[in-house]
Amino acid sequence: MSEQAVLKIISGVGAKGPACFLLEAQGKRLMLDLGYGPQPGLWPNVDDVGRVDALLLSHSHKDHIGGLSLMPKIGNPPIYATEITAKRLPAGTKVNPLPLKGRGDVLGIPVDTGRNGHAPGGIWMRFHGGTGLLYTGDYSSESALYAFDPLPKSRTILFDCSYGDDDTPLDERLKALAPHLAGDVLLPAPADGRGPDIALHLYRAGQTIRFDDATREAVRDLTGFARACLRDGVDADLAQLAESALPAGEPSGATFSTPADGAGGATAKLFEQWENASQPALVFTGYIPPGAPAERLVKEGRGAFLRWNVHPRMSDHLTMVRTTGAATVIPAFCDRKFLPALQAALKPANVTMDQVLPLV
Repeated sequence: MSEQAVLKIISGVGAKGPACFLLEAQGKRLMLDLGYGPQPGLWPNVDDVGRVDALLLSHSHKDHIGGLSLMPKIGNPPIYATEITAKRLPAGTKVNPLPLKGRGDVLGIPVDTGRNGHAPGGIWMRFHGGTGLLYTGDYSSESALYAFDPLPKSRTILFDCSYGDDDTPLDERLKALAPHLAGDVLLPAPADGRGPDIALHLYRAGQTIRFDDATREAVRDLTGFARACLRDGVDADLAQLAESALPAGEPSGATFSTPADGAGGATAKLFEQWENASQPALVFTGYIPPGAPAERLVKEGRGAFLRWNVHPRMSDHLTMVRTTGAATVIPAFCDRKFLPALQAALKPANVTMDQVLPLV
């Protein structure tokens, strides 16, 4: 193995797909995330990866952890994640802790972490040991609920580019969403992501809130063991929301259910009740996988898609490059068609989608 650190893209760069990257440094092989989806049936190809020394998880969303069943193919390495993320992994999964914000150690390689503003327990990771690499995972600086810790100085950044070159701020998204959220509405959304964020916004606006069981449990977790993920000043409102939210089932107020795409769970049951009625409105605010019930309802005109930002915008990419001083940046989770626009906007940084990248 070469002494020079190397980043290898297994999946997640050049197309929207599961997160899976391999960092080789100081004689160690560290896998960064092991996801599934977000499209049905999409797995990272780890058949030829070989033995991995450790698996680090940025957060608990399916496209970052959904491939854990592939662990035997990479030697069943030890898993590293925050304690909050660990609680969302399959029962019995043994996890070595990483801090939400601070410095951890992975097999002798120091790793700085910070809260990613995207999900409970979610972190970005800055690797030392001669790598100069920052992996943002998914992140957002716009959430009013989840705290985001500014990205540190880094020479190379593997970054969340889920929205490509879009630069629409959340404030503008809210203006477009407002007419759809004013009345009775079903909002299928991840309970461990934008669901509680949107619910807090509507609760503060005086809307009646209803939760399915998964969303209620997630909000209660945020007022308890996951509280360290929150922005300052939201604790009191969130605690009131957790206690005052009504059960899902009645078509009044704003109802939050899981999963976001309607492929099962409480959302599928509510679709059965309400899709042939005129109310409540059905509003989808995030990625809709091809073939999902949510896609059908939007195509039929029964549902509406209006994005709620949970990933960075183009202006965030610019801020990232300027504040970190990065010389090389690798956009992840977006199509290769965005590469020319990103290269033009982020110069003089080298924007690349190379599958193997030596690190300095």
